[in-house]
Amino acid sequence: MAEPPAISVVLPYRNARQWLAQTIVSLAAERDVSFELVAINDQSSDNSEELLSRLTQGWPTQMMQSLHGSGRGVSAARNLGIRAARAPVVAFLDADDRCLPGRLRQPWELLQRQPELSHVHGGWQRIDGLGQFICAVEPWREGAAFNWNAALEHKAVLPSAWTIRHDALMKLGGFDESLSHAEDVDLMVRLAAGGHKGSWLQQPLCRYRVHGQSASAQLTLLCEQLPAVVERHLQQLEDPQHPWAEGVRYATISWCSWKCWSQGESARALQLLQRALAHCPLPLPRRPVHFLEHMARSSKREGLPLDRKALLASSFWQQASAMLLLP
Repeated sequence: MAEPPAISVVLPYRNARQWLAQTIVSLAAERDVSFELVAINDQSSDNSEELLSRLTQGWPTQMMQSLHGSGRGVSAARNLGIRAARAPVVAFLDADDRCLPGRLRQPWELLQRQPELSHVHGGWQRIDGLGQFICAVEPWREGAAFNWNAALEHKAVLPSAWTIRHDALMKLGGFDESLSHAEDVDLMVRLAAGGHKGSWLQQPLCRYRVHGQSASAQLTLLCEQLPAVVERHLQQLEDPQHPWAEGVRYATISWCSWKCWSQGESARALQLLQRALAHCPLPLPRRPVHFLEHMARSSKREGLPLDRKALLASSFWQQASAMLLLP
């Protein structure tokens, strides 16, 4: 029997043929720590599996597991990969993302140095569909952390920059397979609730590709499932209506409002803002300025331009500000 690898890289894919070559080439460069690729074909119809087979043709057999998912989504596919993983550490990689140098070795070394840690998360770079750099994402600069409160407040997680001990994943049952969005936020909060410690590796570990294959339907699911995940965990509090919990609800739903606005869905953004205001802990005079600052921060975090003058003159802002000032 071959010696188990140091890291199992769990890569689910469905119809990812246009991205797979860049993803696999970036992973193949990570040869300074032993790894296996656990690739899960989640019912592709674009010959992705045939391409992956060609891309990994020269790899030793112990470096590759090729599995077939049920088509039930990314959470179920990842869980299939987690159960098959032979290494004590699991690194996630989505099929349209790319490793940066050190993606595997740096988190693995930190976990070796600090055995009290269950997981390590790095930063990432947002890139567009052509691979052009948009912005760097460094959540630790905004105070994001891995305790239960901070996980719910910041929700700063990207699977392709996340490395977790296999035993912690198995203990928690992996990802919630009922979720197609915010499954990573849910897992991070459950890790914190279970006493599993995490740490930031303060460097970018991957390139996260932003492209047009996630449009309106995906946005709807995100804006449904993220608040639902947050609500599920807030219900664990002794007082679920505590002002802190209400603030988390407001921040979560108002972020969804901004997300819809940023995607050109102004009507849906206003609906979500109205829903968020049921939980707003701020006094009336502060609400418009706070929401404007929130929109600016969120835009900057995703590398999106924000023309404040144009925003303030827009019909969206006129309706939003009137809503924000309603007692």
